[in-house]
Amino acid sequence: MPAHVRVELWLIAILLPLVALFALWFVPLSIDAPQGFGADSEISPRFAPYLLATLMAAAMIGRLIQIGVGVKRGTLDDFADDMTDELGTAEETKRGAVLNFVSNLYAFALIPILGFYVASFCMTAYLVRRLGEKRLWMSALIAVAAAAFTYFLFEQLLSVRLPDGMLGDVLEG
Repeated sequence: MPAHVRVELWLIAILLPLVALFALWFVPLSIDAPQGFGADSEISPRFAPYLLATLMAAAMIGRLIQIGVGVKRGTLDDFADDMTDELGTAEETKRGAVLNFVSNLYAFALIPILGFYVASFCMTAYLVRRLGEKRLWMSALIAVAAAAFTYFLFEQLLSVRLPDGMLGDVLEG
């Protein structure tokens, strides 16, 4: 078995029980889910941590399945070793730094000021342009569609109110 696969198996063996501990002990202990919370259609405050833990566990179990299939087929030596590959070019590092900055700007400045939907429109339009769309109207159309989908999913279907921001507070009076 290649050393990088062995390291990955050790990481999964450590992280999977930690994720279970997080989901089964820490979340119930630290996040209250009061009786009668909101309307019957609203989701519990524990939803996001449980979703995160489920996705993390599913990713690790999926990787274990991939490794098991590789063992069965005898192709384990063909698995890429991400630990020895190049970390990235200067351009990739710059793009990552810009994306991190924009993501933090979105989360900590745009949403509190403009509200979730306007901030999401701006962020989506920016990302679509960064991905290479040259037509401004197409970037705006995609951003409107994403914001509308989010609105119908959260506000209408799940009855979850997303932040209005200071702009929303001013517009509401």
